[in-house]
Amino acid sequence: MESLSADTGEMSATDRTSETSRLVAPSSNATRPSYMNLFSNLCSIIFLGIILYCCFVDGVSLFSFHPSLMTLGWLIIMTSAVNAISPGDFATEWMPIRLRSARHWVLQVFGGIIIVAGFLIILSNKIINDKSHFVSLHAKFGLSSFIFMLVTMLGGLGALYSLQLKYYLAPIYTKLLHATVGLVTFILGVITIVLGLFSNWWMFGEVLRYTGFVLVLAIMLCTILRPSLKIYFRVKERLENTN
Repeated sequence: MESLSADTGEMSATDRTSETSRLVAPSSNATRPSYMNLFSNLCSIIFLGIILYCCFVDGVSLFSFHPSLMTLGWLIIMTSAVNAISPGDFATEWMPIRLRSARHWVLQVFGGIIIVAGFLIILSNKIINDKSHFVSLHAKFGLSSFIFMLVTMLGGLGALYSLQLKYYLAPIYTKLLHATVGLVTFILGVITIVLGLFSNWWMFGEVLRYTGFVLVLAIMLCTILRPSLKIYFRVKERLENTN
């Protein structure tokens, strides 16, 4: 989800001066640090610890790496990628916008590789054990989030080269579309993980199940809140300017 900022040569005077003209505020702006990001990171680490315990407490199997890699990919790496271009992130607020964008897409690629590995592992496990594919609600959402992730990553190339594509679609709309689809993709990934907690695999007690459930919801809300508000204000501004 690239920044919605565009070169001033491609923007109107209103676009250049408006506080909401970017999905991510430039580092020079005084943005208060977001404690939500820190809280989200803490929740992600705790949840990853829970999943690792559940996956390996009874030994190591091929399946053990599926929940582990998916949790690492979606809730650690992808969350960090979204936070990289969110206002007030402790890790990136001091960076120039281009460096933050680079950190974003590097993390996206790294997270995507991990998720692909987790996806291939569960496919292999199903084939080895001669089980049906994409039958449960968890599996169907998992397939949907995987497809959306691939589309989002391709869309990221469009956002990265939005100025070169300006004759087909204005850069602001290219980046708005990428950011919106990216958030939908992240939410689908989170829903898939939540459904995994309520699947037949879970045999680790209700306390851990609902602790994980609360942690995952907290991670999702803290991660998507600021980007969602920026998208909302950006769309609202464009509609007002049009009218």
